[in-house]
Amino acid sequence: MNKIPDRKKFKLTKPERIASKKQKKTILSAFFFLFIGVGLIFFIRTVRTYQVDGISMAPTFEEGDRLFIHKDRQPERYDLITFYPNQESKTSYVKRIVGMPGDKIHTEGNAFYINEQLSESGELKSDLYAKELPDGTLKVTITKEVWEMLSELKEIPRDSYFVLGDNRGNSTDSRHLGFIKKEQIDGVVIFRYYPFDSIGSVK
Repeated sequence: MNKIPDRKKFKLTKPERIASKKQKKTILSAFFFLFIGVGLIFFIRTVRTYQVDGISMAPTFEEGDRLFIHKDRQPERYDLITFYPNQESKTSYVKRIVGMPGDKIHTEGNAFYINEQLSESGELKSDLYAKELPDGTLKVTITKEVWEMLSELKEIPRDSYFVLGDNRGNSTDSRHLGFIKKEQIDGVVIFRYYPFDSIGSVK
């Protein structure tokens, strides 16, 4: 019968133990810096900065606020997004998504109605009083130019969004620009990093 080896024969000496600990620390440090490096590369490639100009998003944002935006995040309802209003513009806007692809819409004069609850079925009747409108209906006033673009539509088209500024009395948004296309969107706001007393995620 084979004898079980004496474990004492395999016991590391003190210098060997020190060398083994240093080796483990070196390996852990390498993995740590690799992780940080990969994370930094990911951050640089997917996140960019944005500075708020104007008061169209007050009180959510004030002029001079600085934000991080995620370039690859899929926009969702009520997300804050940055976008270019047209191909010629070198300045992007920041607004809130209130209408998603597939939402039922209705135009009557300069009144524009959106109702997310009717995305599966149902229509907004033109002769409804305000108190008879389905729950969740949003009503805004649009320009004549936007009415001409949207009057024949019954729902928000694919890859299109209706956006509003939180400070609606001082905001140029979908009421004046029409739907914002997916390709116009620069990114979704994920974090405010300045001013320092307002640092944190935003909604």
